[in-house]
This record gives sequence, C-alpha cells and structure tokens, in this order.
Amino acid sequence: MAKKFKPGPYNYCDYRCERCSEKDDCRVYKENQERLLEHYLKGEDPNDPDVFLNDLKEIFEKTQEMIKQAAAEQGIDLSEVPDEEIEEVDPHTYVIYNLAYEYFDRAHKLIKKLEAEGIPSEIEEEFEDFAWYHTLIVAKTGRLVSGFDDEFFDPEVREVEEEGTLQVINKGINLSKNALNKMLNELPDDFQDIVDMLDILKRLELQIRTDIRKKVDDTQTNS
Repeated sequence: MAKKFKPGPYNYCDYRCERCSEKDDCRVYKENQERLLEHYLKGEDPNDPDVFLNDLKEIFEKTQEMIKQAAAEQGIDLSEVPDEEIEEVDPHTYVIYNLAYEYFDRAHKLIKKLEAEGIPSEIEEEFEDFAWYHTLIVAKTGRLVSGFDDEFFDPEVREVEEEGTLQVINKGINLSKNALNKMLNELPDDFQDIVDMLDILKRLELQIRTDIRKKVDDTQTNS
C-alpha cells in the first residue's frame, strides 16, 4: 500500500527539515530528498544555478498539472478563465511588514559584521537560529500581507493560511529572541544593536496580537 502523506506544509513550514518531527509524513520532504538523491547519482551539484533552475521549472510544471487536475475535478475549464490583472500589493503599506523588514535590515547588518569577525563558539547554535529566521520572518510576513486584499482568496482558506503563517512567524520570533538574549551576554560590543532588535521583535509581537491588518496610513492618522 502506498504511503499516505499529510497535506504539504507550504506556509506552515520553516524549511528546517533536519529539525522537523513531521518530516517522515511530509510529501515535500520526501520529494526533496528524492530530487537530491537523483542529482547525486547523476553527479550533479543540486546547488548549481542551472540545476536549481531546472528543478524549479519541473516543480512549476508539476504544480500547473495539479491545478489543471483540481480544476477539472470541479468542472472548471481553465482555458475559458480570462486573465485578469491583479493589483500588486505593496507590503510596506502594512505596519506589521515594516516592523519585520526593519528587523531584517538590522539583523542582516549584524550578521554580516559577525561573519566578517568570526562567530564566537559560545553562540554558534544561537547564531544559526538568528541568521535563519531573520529572513524567514520578513518573507512570511510579506506572504501574509499579500493575501489581505486578494478578493479571489476563499475566506475559509485565507483564515487557515493566515493561522499557519502566523505560527511560523511567531516561532521565528521566539527562537530569534532566545538567540539574541544569549548573544546579548556574549557580544558586549553589539549590546545596543541587540537591544534594539529585541525591541523591534517585541513591537512586532504586539502588532500581531492587536491588529495584523493595520496600515501605515492608519498609524499616521491616529498619531
């Protein structure tokens, strides 16, 4: 009997498969491992740009076929669906994204500085979390706000997607705070920068709890 997998994690995933307890039941993980094995057997470097782009092309083609199949099952002929121009969302119009981006910018500068100077052995594990999640938090926040004004997004699906995305964002915030608090004790020269980043994460957490859809214009109006 073929193994049954849980639905793909998509926005619920932080892409750290080596730490994930769900990977044995994850189709995405299985397919990624099979793809890596195929490259190694061919003597290919999976990180080579040409190899990576070809993988991406195959993934898009597979996704397109899945969409067509799902549409056909619902009696929808995609060839008859008109191409409609969807207004592009500027994530910077949302307070939550600006906070995430501000954190990313500050964190990225510190990461580059520490990489140039050398990472102290006492904080290697914390630095790994810090570096990993500083990009993930802003990427997931951007994905979150991009769906706020999407009129084609089913409300029930939107709610589930938002919940999953917020779980990953909050996980990233918590692990980043833990990492920064440890780094605070080990990096006295960067004390103020780390304190500032912890403050940004605190404000981001507060914004998530109070109003994830708050726009910059609303803030300016209320100030």
